[in-house]
Amino acid sequence: MSKITEEELQKIKDGREQVSVVAEYLSELVLQHTVLDNLVKNAKQEFLNLVSDEESYFAELNKKYGEGLLNIETGEIETS
Repeated sequence: MSKITEEELQKIKDGREQVSVVAEYLSELVLQHTVLDNLVKNAKQEFLNLVSDEESYFAELNKKYGEGLLNIETGEIETS
């Protein structure tokens, strides 16, 4: 029966350890990516909700004051 040297065996063990460490790190990155994807998805939805709310409010203001250009600094509406 043949047997590899201790040095060769150690090289194999070291290689397997490195593969294991990188695989664990990769798993962590995939999980973090999933979490970030969910955060981005939630932020996008919140953004869309805020834009929709703003559009609805502007529609209410247009109904109340008529269409025009709102000066955000003074609150004055300039109609055409």
